[in-house]
Amino acid sequence: MTLLALSGCSAGGEGALAKRSTSPGSWSEEVQQAYDKATDAAIKQTLRDGRISDQEYSEMKQRYSDCLKGGGITLKRYDFEGSEYVPPTSMSSDEAHDIESRCSDQSGEYPISYFYVQMRANPTHSNLAQAVVDCFKRRGLVGPGYGLKDYQAGDLPTSNDKAVAACSTDPNGLLGG
Repeated sequence: MTLLALSGCSAGGEGALAKRSTSPGSWSEEVQQAYDKATDAAIKQTLRDGRISDQEYSEMKQRYSDCLKGGGITLKRYDFEGSEYVPPTSMSSDEAHDIESRCSDQSGEYPISYFYVQMRANPTHSNLAQAVVDCFKRRGLVGPGYGLKDYQAGDLPTSNDKAVAACSTDPNGLLGG
């Protein structure tokens, strides 16, 4: 069975984030909320400066993979479009989901992965709905009459799931995918 999932201590004291932009279009407010909710020191340290470095992202992925492995699950794929893991055949899907959720929480998979991807795919933190619609059109997933209202109503293309996921994750093509 293959399952898909979508997808430190601070010197300044508890709740103290490094000074960063709070201007409209920044991710500061959301990062602050995630920082405030985080209970793990490593996760707080990663969120502290409001940015997720490649190294911090890599370290999180390693913690996540190690945790899954400790639970008997193999992480097959982990990229901008989500992850794929393979539990042993003797494990129920509920057990696998419980382990994955625990590992996500313990490793900081969410929120670290979320911010890492979103800050790169949408650095201005703008509403990407129109960009997703335009991407669907560029890839030929919808007809010329498809518009923002269709997208907002939940009328999504049903063919070519990989292209739909790519447009939904990175409509402006900033992640190189």
